[in-house]
Amino acid sequence: MLPEHRPRVSFAVPVYNEERSIRRCLDSILGQSFADFEVVVCDNASTDRTREILADYAARDRRMRVFRNDVNIGLIRNFNRAFDLTQGALFRWVGGDDWLEPEYTARCVAALDADPGAIVATSGFALHDADGTCRSEEFVGERLESESSVRRFARMLWFLHAGATKYEPLYSLMRREALARTGRIRPIPYNDYVLVSELSLAGRFVHVPSLLFHRTLRAPTDRKVLFERLMPGSSWALGGAFLGMARAQLSVIREAPLSTGERARCYATVCRYLAREAWEICHAGIVSFRRDRLRLTRVRLRQLFGVRG
Repeated sequence: MLPEHRPRVSFAVPVYNEERSIRRCLDSILGQSFADFEVVVCDNASTDRTREILADYAARDRRMRVFRNDVNIGLIRNFNRAFDLTQGALFRWVGGDDWLEPEYTARCVAALDADPGAIVATSGFALHDADGTCRSEEFVGERLESESSVRRFARMLWFLHAGATKYEPLYSLMRREALARTGRIRPIPYNDYVLVSELSLAGRFVHVPSLLFHRTLRAPTDRKVLFERLMPGSSWALGGAFLGMARAQLSVIREAPLSTGERARCYATVCRYLAREAWEICHAGIVSFRRDRLRLTRVRLRQLFGVRG
């Protein structure tokens, strides 16, 4: 059943076995100073106490709606389902182990209201690693405020290689209509890279230079495990995953409303980006092969070649 009042902002929270962190996440959303919002939670067939916790919160706050998948449909489909079930003109995904500062919504809504031509409002954030380390960076420089779609696209690809603490375009407040015109979270690896690249071509971003939310990084270090989380039963290999991402990036450029010259410049930019990405993937594969198959760690190599220190 849909709410009688269409909220201004929708938070979509896709979750799976989040009993340790979901209370902090939901408390941070429900405690926002900006009150005109809904929270849509999609439980991806959790096997821990997540279901009971969500039921308790939904019973206490009418702004919250909970949906449960009968089977695990994978992270990608669950993210998209959460979006489809929301109603707000402004939209944001929130990870089940992430949390917001109380003024997050008010500050980001104000930024978009002040700039009707912008489609995404980003903000400062802190990144929390699995070992408890907290990292935050106050980046000073150009983001995606340019009127040029070619320039925004180039800046987005730069940020994708610049480091995780510099910019977070996916977990941001977006205009629903702009996100609805994209391919959303595609059923491919590196789908977040593709979506934010597509958004960069669609319109300008605004930035709120304050630390307003917290992200937790607990992604598996094994890419095969990560791919299985994205789409259960998938048979993605590393090389195929890269080629799928490359095709999607080229498709994003081909379908964007660009002039011939703009399209050519975007193709050149993405080719440079893909060349660098391919090198990094190959290098990671070589290091993994040396370490895991040949058992040649850096310490072992120094011993073999008589290098001290």
